Amino acid sequence: MIKVLIVEDQQILLDTFTSAMHNYEDIRVVAAIADAGAADLACRMWHPDCVLMDICADGDILGIYATARIKKADPAIKVILMTGFPELNFLERGKEAGADSFLYKTSSMEEFVECIRATMAGEHRYPDVSRNTMTFGAAQCSLTERELEILRLYSAGLTRREMAKELFISDSTINFHINKMLAKTGFKTLLQLAIEAAN
Repeated sequence: MIKVLIVEDQQILLDTFTSAMHNYEDIRVVAAIADAGAADLACRMWHPDCVLMDICADGDILGIYATARIKKADPAIKVILMTGFPELNFLERGKEAGADSFLYKTSSMEEFVECIRATMAGEHRYPDVSRNTMTFGAAQCSLTERELEILRLYSAGLTRREMAKELFISDSTINFHINKMLAKTGFKTLLQLAIEAAN
C-alpha cells in the first residue's frame, strides 16, 4: 500500500484527486492539504511514502521550497511535483529541490497513478516541456487533447454519460476531466467554458 499526501491549493482539484485515488487498491490518501507551507509538518504527522505537491500556491512557488524541506528531513519520502504550466524553469528548480518526478495537472488519473507507482519503484519521471497542449484563456492554462475532446463533444450537445460512452471511459472520469478544466480556466460551468472557447 502506497501512502500518499496530496498538497494542492485549489480545493476542487484537491477533492477530485482525493476522491479519484480511492478507486486504486494499492494507494491510500493519508492526508490532503491546501497549504504547501504545512507540508513538512503533515509528513511528520502522517508519514506518507509519496507526496503529490502543487508547485504554485498563492501566487508563489511554495511547493518547491516545501519539497526541499521534506527531502532534507526525510530523503526516503518521494515527492512528485505537479503544475498546470509547462514551464522549464519549474522543472529545473524542482530537480534542484530534490523532487523525484514531475507531472502536469493536465495528466489523466491513470497517468498520475502510474507515475506514483513508477516513482515508488525508484524511477524518475520528467515530462517533455514541449508536450503538445493548448493554451487557453487569459490565464494561459493548458488543455490536453482529452479535455479538448470532451469540450468538443459537450459543444456538440452530448450529455456526460453520452461523452463517456463515446470515449469509452467512465462517467467519473468524465467528471474528473471537467472539474480539472474548470479549476484551470476559472469558469464555474462547462457551458461558460464552451462559449468562451467558441469565441
